[in-house]
Parts: sequence; C-alpha cells; structure tokens
Amino acid sequence: MATKTELPQSFEYEHCDIPDGVSLAEWRVRTVHSQRKAQVVGGVFAAIATFGPIALAVRGSRSR
Repeated sequence: MATKTELPQSFEYEHCDIPDGVSLAEWRVRTVHSQRKAQVVGGVFAAIATFGPIALAVRGSRSR
C-alpha cells in the first residue's frame, strides 16, 4: 500500500544566479532585457562587418 507523502511548500537552491532580495519575476525581466540588448548590439556589429567592406569597396572603385 502506497502512502502519500507531502511535498515541501518551499525549497532552497544550492546554486542560484538570482541575487538576494530580488524576486524571480524581477530577475526574469532584467535577464530578458539584457539578452535583448546583447542581440541588438550583436546585430549592429554584424551589419557593420557585412556592409562596411562593401561600402569601402564601392567608394574605392569610383572614378575621379
């Protein structure tokens, strides 16, 4: 006969990236914002790396 064991209502992480005093919801908002910012910055660098050499080649090939 199996007995039902109650699960604890709270638990503690051994390792967690969430700073003390910050709610999980607030930490998620910060994390999403910083990830989005990193994506935008990465996209700008990718655009510069892609179109920069093209712009310089076109500028250098123009006749004077």
